[in-house]
Amino acid sequence: MHPADLADRLQRMDVAEARHILVELPLPQAADALAELEDDVTLHLLGNIPNERLVPLLNEMDADEAADLLGELPAPDQHRLLGKMDAEQSEAAKELLSYPEDSAGGIMHDRYISLRAGQSVSNAQKELRKHEDPAPEDINYLYVTDPKDKLVGIVSLRDLVFAPPRSKVKDVMDSEVEFVRVDDDQEEVVRRFEHYHYLGLPVLDEHGTLMGVIKSDDVLTVAQEEATEDMQKMVGLSGEERTLTPWTQSFKRRLPWLLINLLTACLAGAVVGVFEGTIAEFAILAIFLPVIAGQGGNAGMQTTTVIIRDMALGELSPGDGRKALAKELALGLFNGVLIGLIVGGVALLVGLLFAGHTEAPFTGQPWMLGIVVGVAMMLNQLAAATFGVVIPYGLKFFRMDPALASSILITTVTDVAGFFFLLMLAKTLLTSTA
Repeated sequence: MHPADLADRLQRMDVAEARHILVELPLPQAADALAELEDDVTLHLLGNIPNERLVPLLNEMDADEAADLLGELPAPDQHRLLGKMDAEQSEAAKELLSYPEDSAGGIMHDRYISLRAGQSVSNAQKELRKHEDPAPEDINYLYVTDPKDKLVGIVSLRDLVFAPPRSKVKDVMDSEVEFVRVDDDQEEVVRRFEHYHYLGLPVLDEHGTLMGVIKSDDVLTVAQEEATEDMQKMVGLSGEERTLTPWTQSFKRRLPWLLINLLTACLAGAVVGVFEGTIAEFAILAIFLPVIAGQGGNAGMQTTTVIIRDMALGELSPGDGRKALAKELALGLFNGVLIGLIVGGVALLVGLLFAGHTEAPFTGQPWMLGIVVGVAMMLNQLAAATFGVVIPYGLKFFRMDPALASSILITTVTDVAGFFFLLMLAKTLLTSTA
């Protein structure tokens, strides 16, 4: 089986059965499958695997894959396993583990080939033939360094193959090299790959020394993870949960935000409580409370989703916030007027239906009910547009993830605002005409 298919099969098995199969598989196949597993599942599978099996698995994996796996383990387990691994593999994994997980250094790998600028093309070709690792399909570019391992140029495999044998590598290399620093944020790396369509980029330290390489398929994985994380954080998840994540971990990650949502719901309930007398007098208002709040929440999420998406892709420049707010306010106004007219018309018809009935849930002027409901809807659409922009920008201003529970925050605002607008207008206008 392909390692990805094997990993998918293992993730759907009972943990004990999957662990048994992983132990019994040939070492290369087991290592490839382990590298494809989801992080949460990997931790459970590794739970009772003895060191005499786990250490050879780590040695069999590429250094960046071993570092990713070790990075999910507690620090004591990391140190214990690193001490038992082969010295060269252990040092390579330690180097990669020293960088933050969400940095360029954290996603780079050390499978690349470097050449010297002064060597001849024929010698470079002979040197290439001696390499057994990385495999040829891993080679996009060859990196040219000076004696101190500082990057001075880049040459494609094609150019090296067809260059005159007696020419120098420096004659066929491109000295204008795009690169990233080890401490660059991985989201910035993803944006550069998406914008310029690179196949790979070298990673340099602050001194210009070549430390590793990031390939396009590495970036694809990161882009998927970042998109998943943003999508989950918008609804109060951790960003790391998957369908097959053990329920105990999902419980611990979801409960805090559900409790926060409970508190915000109580806030909306408190607004209703303040206007208890108005609802008692005009019970028909209870029909329109969820309608106005729900429409505001949907409109706010539309705005927030667009803003967060453009923030994540780096498509917003300084000053774009004002333009975004102006656009969303215009949308909120036009949507609010149109939807307000529709729901106000419905309220008018409902008011007419009960007109003249002394025991009806509404005994006031039907046209006034239509105005109250319609204006409340329009105002809540404007509130949704405003806070749909303000919330992600506000979180970013305070150096927090703009996607962090945005849906919870925006629905809280639109619930509270929708209830307040409807009930305050009803208290002010309907009471005076009742």
